[in-house]
Amino acid sequence: MYFWKYWRDGRTRIIGSAIALPVLFAFVTCIAVRLGDPGMIQKGAVPLTSVAWSTATEVAFATCASIFALIWGLMLGAAASLGEDFKEKTVDFLLVRPRRRRYWAWMGWWAGVCELSVMVALAVGASFGTVVYLTGHVQMWWPLATILPFALGGALAYGLTYLMALVARSGRQGLSYGIGILFICLLLPTVASHYWNVNLPSIWGFMTAACRSLTGASGAFPFGALLFWTFIALVFPFASQLVLERREV
Repeated sequence: MYFWKYWRDGRTRIIGSAIALPVLFAFVTCIAVRLGDPGMIQKGAVPLTSVAWSTATEVAFATCASIFALIWGLMLGAAASLGEDFKEKTVDFLLVRPRRRRYWAWMGWWAGVCELSVMVALAVGASFGTVVYLTGHVQMWWPLATILPFALGGALAYGLTYLMALVARSGRQGLSYGIGILFICLLLPTVASHYWNVNLPSIWGFMTAACRSLTGASGAFPFGALLFWTFIALVFPFASQLVLERREV
């Protein structure tokens, strides 16, 4: 039931994003390949080198996809959350359905995470397909696996805004709170490391390290950080459930 409502309310956004995002990331990847090795811009160019691949993965994957996942998660949490139902005065009808409130809290979160994951997969797939087409060569398949850390990073940003929108009863206010909290979370590890010599967990550091590991740039895959951030991501729907169960409508 909720997935049908989610689709009905957001189908314009979903369809438009599914068309625009692959085009955008294909364009970004073209620029990255040209910057890496102008001679590689022609399909099947000889000699084949790894310069175009390394530049494309660094720009399109490690940087652009990371930023996109966080921003998209924030925006989606504001636009497609139960907080908007409070604002639009539709939550009264929704919560009188024969379902427990935890169902609506978790289904709302799952619907957003599913949409986010699909969009991340489209973006990564478009970048991968573009660099393969331009170079005429598949140097590695591992860049496709970056969908997992990017989707997790986006799910964290989405869950944060989802929770804040419920607390504030407004998607717009939830977005404002989410941006502020995420900015602090991104800035604090850098400040703590630089001034206090304390290493704090960083979602940006996790996504970057995971991407570089999967693309063969450096290091081992951060499995410990993956488990930690997965746990944090699941905290948000639990907290959202508690807030919704105690919220008067």
